[in-house]
Amino acid sequence: MMMTLTSVPNSFDDATHEALDIQVNEFVLPLIGVEPTGRCLDHALLLIAVAGFSNGTLNSLYTSHRTVLPLIERHPELASMLHTAWSNKAYRDIRNLEILQAPRLEFTAEEDVLYKAFTSPYHGKAADAFYEYLERNNAKFSYIPLQGGPPQYYGKFCSIVQSSGTGKSRLLLELSRKGVVVLYMNIRPLSDKTAFPPRDAFPAEMLTANLGTKADYGARCCAFFAAVFTMISDRLSTTLASGSLAHALKLWNESMCNFLSRDRPQFFVELQAEYDSYYAKINSKVPKHVVDDRPSNFSISGEEHVVQSIEHEEQAITGMRGLEYIGGYHKPKLVIALDEAEPLSVTTPDGYCPSTVLCQAISLYSGGGARIRNDAVWVVFVSTSSKVADCATPWPHYASARVPADGQMAYPPYSQLGWDQQADSLKGIAATDVAQAGHIIGYGRPLWKSIQGGSVHEMVVLVVSKLFGPEKSENLPLAVLSQRFYLNVTLGHYEAAHFIASSVANHLRVYITLPDDRSWSFTTYPSEPFVSCAAALLLHAKGNLDIFLGVLEEKILSGMIDVGKSGEVASRLLWPLAKDLFIRRTPHCRSVIPAADGQEWKSELADCQMIPVIDYLHFIFGPRFCDRAGKAAKEAFKHAYINFSHWVRMDENISISKNRGGQLDAGQWTLRHWHRTSAVQCCHNQPLVDKMIPIYFKDCPGKTDLSHVSQIFISDRTERSSSLNDLHNITRSHDSIKCHSPLPWVAILVDLGLEESAVEVKFTDDPTDGPCLRIYAAAIDVRTFPFLTKSRRLPSTLQKIIAHDQIHGRQLEKILWEQMQYGNSPTARHMEWEAGANTSH
Repeated sequence: MMMTLTSVPNSFDDATHEALDIQVNEFVLPLIGVEPTGRCLDHALLLIAVAGFSNGTLNSLYTSHRTVLPLIERHPELASMLHTAWSNKAYRDIRNLEILQAPRLEFTAEEDVLYKAFTSPYHGKAADAFYEYLERNNAKFSYIPLQGGPPQYYGKFCSIVQSSGTGKSRLLLELSRKGVVVLYMNIRPLSDKTAFPPRDAFPAEMLTANLGTKADYGARCCAFFAAVFTMISDRLSTTLASGSLAHALKLWNESMCNFLSRDRPQFFVELQAEYDSYYAKINSKVPKHVVDDRPSNFSISGEEHVVQSIEHEEQAITGMRGLEYIGGYHKPKLVIALDEAEPLSVTTPDGYCPSTVLCQAISLYSGGGARIRNDAVWVVFVSTSSKVADCATPWPHYASARVPADGQMAYPPYSQLGWDQQADSLKGIAATDVAQAGHIIGYGRPLWKSIQGGSVHEMVVLVVSKLFGPEKSENLPLAVLSQRFYLNVTLGHYEAAHFIASSVANHLRVYITLPDDRSWSFTTYPSEPFVSCAAALLLHAKGNLDIFLGVLEEKILSGMIDVGKSGEVASRLLWPLAKDLFIRRTPHCRSVIPAADGQEWKSELADCQMIPVIDYLHFIFGPRFCDRAGKAAKEAFKHAYINFSHWVRMDENISISKNRGGQLDAGQWTLRHWHRTSAVQCCHNQPLVDKMIPIYFKDCPGKTDLSHVSQIFISDRTERSSSLNDLHNITRSHDSIKCHSPLPWVAILVDLGLEESAVEVKFTDDPTDGPCLRIYAAAIDVRTFPFLTKSRRLPSTLQKIIAHDQIHGRQLEKILWEQMQYGNSPTARHMEWEAGANTSH
C-alpha cells in the first residue's frame, strides 16, 4: 500500500501562486506543448519546473530527473495530479504537497523559543539513568531461566511516558553523547502545528496515516525496519571506511540529532525510497484475505528482510564498537526513537492497534522466543500518554491481560526524568529576591528555564496555555486546583483513571510511578511555583473561581476527591485563597511587577511576592484583628512576611529520629520552603500541627538568611466541640517539630466543624517557645473569616467539604466502606458489626 499524498496549508497568497504559475508555464510550454500527453517524462519535467519556480519553498532535491522519476513511480496519484495541473495550467495543489516541501532550516519565532530547550546545556542524570535502564532491559531480554522455561520478554521495545516539558525528547538526543546511535523520529499528527520538535513526514505518514488491513500494516512495519537498518548500515559503513569511531559518531550526531541539519531530511527521502523497494518485495506475499487474525494465529510477512537487514546493521555497529564491546554487549548500541507516538495507540477501522503490529515486527527481528541475538538495538516509544505502553502488548484482543504469559511481557514505562535541574542553589539568591521570575522559573521541569527569554509575561502566557491544555477540557478545573492545593484523587473511583491520564497528557500532571502492568499509577503535581502562578491566573480569571469550586464540590460528593481526615482540603483552600484575594483586592492588579532597575527577569511574580504577616491576618480575620492582637504583637511582626503560592505534602514528621541521616535543621528546612514559595501539609501522624507556612523577617539580628526565618503552624479540627483549650498545647519545641528560634511565630487552631463563630487572639512569650501569636478561630463563617465575602461560592464550598459526611449519598457509601474496616478505630463505626445488617426499609 503506497501512502496517500497529504497537503500542507498554503505557503503563498493567490497573487503569488498566479505569478509562479506563469513562470512554470513559460518554461514548460515550449518543451511539452499545450495539451497534456500523459508521458512520464513530461510529468517529470513539469514537476521539476514547479519545484524550481517555488521561491525556495519546495525541495531542490526535486529539480532533477534522477529524483523526480522514482518519486512519480512511487506515487501514481502524483502523476494524475500533474496531468490535471497541466490541463488547468495551475499548480497550487502541487506546491502544497507535504512530500515536496523544502527542509525547514529555520523556525518560527515560537518554535525558535522551544528550540532553545535542545541547544542549552543539559543538566541532570536522566540520560545516564535511561542508558542504564536500557542496559538492564537488554540483560533481562537475553535471560533464559535455568529450569529451561520460556523467556519472559516479548521484544526489544520500551516506552518513556511523562508530562510535557519534562525532557523526554532531549533525553533521547543526549544518548548520542554516550556512544549510542540515535535515530530520532517525531510522528505527531499533521494537524498538530504548534509543537516542537518538528514532525518527520515520512515515518509519521508511513506509521500512522491511511492504514489499511492488519496484514498490510504488518508488511509496512517490516519494510520500514528493513529500510531503517539498511540505511543505518550503509551510512555507518561509509563513514567507518574513512575515519575513526569518534569521527563516525560525530558525523551521525551532527546530521541526525540536529534539527537544522540538511542531512536529516535527506536521510528520510532516501529512507522512503529504500522502504518502497522493500515494501514492493514484501507486499506480493501479503495475504489479501486474513481468515483468522487473532494474536496467536496472526503472522507478519517480511520477516526475512528485517532479519537480514539488521544483521548487516549489527555488523556495522559492532565493527564501529570494536574491542570496546568485549564484555559489554548489553550496552545500548542503537535507539530508534518514535516521539509523540500517541497516534500508534488509536484503534484503526479494521480493529487493530498499530503499536501492537509494530511491536510484533520488533519481536521478529529482536529474536522473539529464540533470543538468537544479544545486540542492544531498541525501539523507544515516547508519549505523554500511557496508552502507548498499554497498546504495545501483543494481546490487544484481551485487554485484561496487561502482563501476559511468559515470553510476552513488556517492560515498565520509564518516567524518571528528574526535577529542579536548573534551580538556583540556596545561596544563589537573597531571600528577599525569591519572587523574581528568573529565580522561580528554575524550579520544576527543565523546559521553562531552558527557553527563558523575551518577556516574563510571554513566558507566563506560554505556561498558562500548557496548563490549560485542549479547548473545553472537562478536567481543567480540577487540574488547576490540584496543582496548587494538593487534591488527593481516590484511586479506584470510576473517574479517577481518566482524570489522571488526561491531566498528565494535557495539564502538566506528572507520573511518579508506573508499574509493569499499568493497572494503576501514582501521579501528582510536584512543587513547581512558576506553574502555580499560571494556575492562579487561570483560577482568578473572570468567573472561574466560583465555576472551579462548583466542579470541586461535585467531585467531592462523588467520592473522586478525598477530603482527608480533619478538613485538610478545606484548610488547604482557605489559607492560599485568602492570600490570592488579598493580592487581588484592588482592580487591575498586575500578575508581574516590573523591577525597579528595568531588568526583565528581575520582575516579581505577584503570587510569589512577600506580603506582611499582619496585613495578611488582618485581611483574613477582619478589622478587629489588630486590636485583638495588641501593640506588642504588631511590633513583634512588623517586619515579618509570607510568600507561599502552593502546598507540598510531607510523608514524615517535621523532625525525625536523631539517628536518621540527612535531616535538615529547622532553619534550612523553613528557608528552602521560603525560596520556592511552598507551604507544607504535614503527614497524618504529625503531632500537634497540620500545616506550616514559612515566615521571613526582613530586619532582625543575624548575618545569614537562616537566622531570619520562622513559621506559622496551623492545626485543623473538625470535631463538634470546641478545641480552644488545646491552643496553648501547640509548641514548636515538640520532639516531632523542633523548630527552635528566638524569632516570633504564629500558632493557629481552627475548629472548622463548629457552627458558632468565634475568634480569639493572644500574644504570649514563653521561655521555651519564644514570642507566639496564638489565634483560635471557629466555624466556616463570614463572621470568622470576613474575606469569604469576596467569593460567592467559597463559603458554601468550604462548608460542604467539612460537612460532607452528612450528605446522604456520600454517607451511605462511607458506611458501607467502613463496615469492611473492623477494628480500624475504637469507635462504633468500626467496632459495631451489627450495623451491617441494617436496612433502609
